[in-house]
Amino acid sequence: MDRSNRLATKRIPALLTQFAVPSIASLILHAFYNVVDRIFIGQGVGSLGLAGVTLCFPIILLLFGVCMLFSSGASSLISIYLGKERRHDAEKVLGSTISVITIIGFVVALCGHLYYKNILALFNIPAEILPYAEGYLKIILSGSPLFLYGFTLTFIIRAEGNPLYATAAIVVGTFVNLILDPIFIFVFSMGTEGAALATIIAEATVALMGLLYMTRKKGVVHIHRKNLALDFQVIKSIMFLGMSTAVMNIAASAQCLFLNHKLIIYGGSIAVAAMGIVFPIASMLRLFTFGMAAGMQPIIGYNYGAGSNQRVKDTFYYACKVNLLAISVFVVLIMVFAENIASVFSKGDRELTLLGAHALRVFLFMFPFAVINILGARYFQAVGKGTKAMAVGVSGQILIFIPLLFILSGTYGLDGIWFSGPLTDFLAFGITGLFITREMKSLS
Repeated sequence: MDRSNRLATKRIPALLTQFAVPSIASLILHAFYNVVDRIFIGQGVGSLGLAGVTLCFPIILLLFGVCMLFSSGASSLISIYLGKERRHDAEKVLGSTISVITIIGFVVALCGHLYYKNILALFNIPAEILPYAEGYLKIILSGSPLFLYGFTLTFIIRAEGNPLYATAAIVVGTFVNLILDPIFIFVFSMGTEGAALATIIAEATVALMGLLYMTRKKGVVHIHRKNLALDFQVIKSIMFLGMSTAVMNIAASAQCLFLNHKLIIYGGSIAVAAMGIVFPIASMLRLFTFGMAAGMQPIIGYNYGAGSNQRVKDTFYYACKVNLLAISVFVVLIMVFAENIASVFSKGDRELTLLGAHALRVFLFMFPFAVINILGARYFQAVGKGTKAMAVGVSGQILIFIPLLFILSGTYGLDGIWFSGPLTDFLAFGITGLFITREMKSLS
């Protein structure tokens, strides 16, 4: 059976498993880069190195926002066109995407390499942490084109019907990162710069595998030279569909920026290092859900384009039930083993272990409610309703989290900062529920 035709006929549970499991695996492995970096930095450099990388996180989220703008937007549009049997239009989307990410990637890399110190100077980073942040950020930003190619090509390969190859590329990249991290950090004593370099080389591997797949014409859509000319109407459509996911990352960047600022005020470098333990674990949970969302996106996009509304609804409901159950299990495990998890990052630092465990338990205990928010935003993106996707995506991170952060930190100090996370997850769930309920009724 043709890969794209399966989206219209195969049973939803089997189809979602086929698409979501590789998507989850690939995104979790992408997040694993971050986890591995934090573990090796915590063990090989210490709490100041961990704090330095954590303070770079808002800037890295901006870079990921650019990646998600084009990867999720292009993959959504390609899925919709394939559902309407407009393969030529899907290949035009691919060509314009390749061209625009090449240009943007090199512009970001050049500006980042030249001005990384100026960027970090805006954040008032404590002097003892600054060298660790500078070493990490200058290399990560210099590798921007590789992040863009790696994210975008794996998303498109998944959307056109071959999630296994996309996952294989991420698996290879992860092993490269796992091998190089200890070599650069422990053998060559490169510190945070070594962790960043290992990540960039891993992303280069993923990007190369994606390009080989597209240029050797193994998939449904292929790269053609005639389609590489920038089509600004196509780019506009891509950006419209990808904007919600990009804005979610930009909002998360603002969220982290304010969060880091409050942590420095109320807890100092040890509190920032503790959040450096929370961030990668939260990213694993979040990207697990993003993986489910990425798996359901081509199914929903294809069937929405084909007018199969019942399959659209069944896919969304099934994705929500399965993901909610899985995340709930993970959160329970985090609550039980929080100290064990924190100790992996803390290099025998008992104070950091205890604070990190407390932060994990408080900040993440209501994360299952965030599942509906993430899946709801991706649903609206998949059906081409970018405005609603954006409204759902940013409601928690901007409209709820930042006011809560200021109110609770001012009232309860450091504990108020930790509690701002779960309260945001719960309130954002309510907002998304209203949007989704109305949408499902409109499909009846």
